[in-house]
Amino acid sequence: MGKAVLIYGGTFKDRVETLKKQGVLQMENRSNPDFMLVEKEAEKKSIGVDYSRKVKKFLQEKPLSEEKKTVVIPNSELLTPEAQNALLKILEEPPKYAEIFLLSKTENSLLETVISRCVRKRAFSSEELEKEASGIHEILSMSPGQRLDKAKEISETEKEETVEIMEKWVRELHLTTRGETVALQIKKILQTKKNLEGTNVNQRLALEALLLDM
Repeated sequence: MGKAVLIYGGTFKDRVETLKKQGVLQMENRSNPDFMLVEKEAEKKSIGVDYSRKVKKFLQEKPLSEEKKTVVIPNSELLTPEAQNALLKILEEPPKYAEIFLLSKTENSLLETVISRCVRKRAFSSEELEKEASGIHEILSMSPGQRLDKAKEISETEKEETVEIMEKWVRELHLTTRGETVALQIKKILQTKKNLEGTNVNQRLALEALLLDM
């Protein structure tokens, strides 16, 4: 099944790094017939509807050498409203071999109709990721509602980054405290980490259950 993904937030570099984690390792490879990079022309301030038509035409044809055809729009906030509207159908029902990535400064830089048709992934800078992690002791001092908010924030990172955060929690518990309670907390974290790595468990629900149970 095809997919449409909106990557937003952070710096341009952060968004590109998040794109790479989706398996798109080259931002620009003009020699690849199954890869399309959509950029505005130097003399223009926006990306017009003509480019949306080119995207649709590109995706109508099956891949030539790859398993997928990939479209990347690095500055999708520059798409005109007309260009965005022209992409709605292909975003809602991309061909099974198609993947479309829209990179945007903010989540709300695009039309709501476009946003609703995409899987949303927030790009975090390394500084933001550290902030999202929070010390496990800080989290344990939070109310249930605050813990749920923290679970939501962390779940917006990539799965690999969430796993890194959980590993930091384990190290923090190992270094700062001892006892049966701590051993049980570490066990719960490691079990949730194992589930995230080995199954398709919902990341947010798994974190919510973990943080409420500690």
